[in-house]
Amino acid sequence: CLNILRRTPPQDSEENITGLAAILAQSVDEDASEELYQRADPPLGHAVDINTADKKAFIISDYNRDGDSYRSPWSNAYYPPPRAANGEDEGGDEGTFQPSPWLRQIEMNANELFDSYRSLYYGSDDASVSSVYLWDTDGATGNGGFAGAFLIKKEIKEEDGDRYLKRGLWNSIHVVEVAPSPEGRTASYGMTTTISLSMDPNASTSEAQIRDTDSTNVAGTITRRTERVCPLTPTGDSHSLGSQHIANIGSMIEDVEIDLRSTMDIQKTRYVIDSIRSSASDSGVTGGGMPKGAAVRKGGVALSNQHKVATMLTEAVLARQGNK
Repeated sequence: CLNILRRTPPQDSEENITGLAAILAQSVDEDASEELYQRADPPLGHAVDINTADKKAFIISDYNRDGDSYRSPWSNAYYPPPRAANGEDEGGDEGTFQPSPWLRQIEMNANELFDSYRSLYYGSDDASVSSVYLWDTDGATGNGGFAGAFLIKKEIKEEDGDRYLKRGLWNSIHVVEVAPSPEGRTASYGMTTTISLSMDPNASTSEAQIRDTDSTNVAGTITRRTERVCPLTPTGDSHSLGSQHIANIGSMIEDVEIDLRSTMDIQKTRYVIDSIRSSASDSGVTGGGMPKGAAVRKGGVALSNQHKVATMLTEAVLARQGNK
């Protein structure tokens, strides 16, 4: 089932997951169906946290879901409010998942940092949203292991498109496990990254006449596993230790996203399409090649920029905390 989902358009994954889960429930058992829901990644959604002064947006996914409610990383509140078994509003978040106080502080700092990373790489407008969700794995001792999901969603709607792009959707999902060594001088980080891309190029009138349609779609999903062991500086301060974890994870995310962007075969796709259009033009049909830069809509920092933005931001966070 996972292989099938990797070969289907990401924008249809939610519908496909539901259909495949129903098949598994009938042909295998309910446990197999539930496992598919846990391992598959449907498109990320987003909502607005009304408890924040500037009504900040946050991503909704299985990583912050409890029942039919989703936890905001900004206020730590659930939306919509959880309901009791009788269907009435419980009026609070009692009984729902909450990270430990130590981990919640790391989560707040990580969201602040990741929001800056999102703004620099994906644009500072409302088209992009980021969220970080953390959970304890072996106790809330202040130096134990934990796991988390670092999520980014970038969406270009049809009304925001331009002459090259009608609409597009980018999802970045980084699931990280952190395991400090017994002596606390190093930590092992394992990260599974899934990036989904879907875009509809905006064909010109002549190109649409060639194909008798303007419904071209380019989509795909790529997954990569990254592992790294990083040194830690024992300070006796749990907040300082948390900042070191954020710096190490931020560097891993930036490295793998830059690498995955550079390995996407967009240029090869463009070459093939240009070759087809050239053949059509030689046959007497008027049509131009794809304008330079039309294959990908990029915002924020250029991909060729060698400055490590996440590293710069984490150093700023560490310096600020050191001055407190």
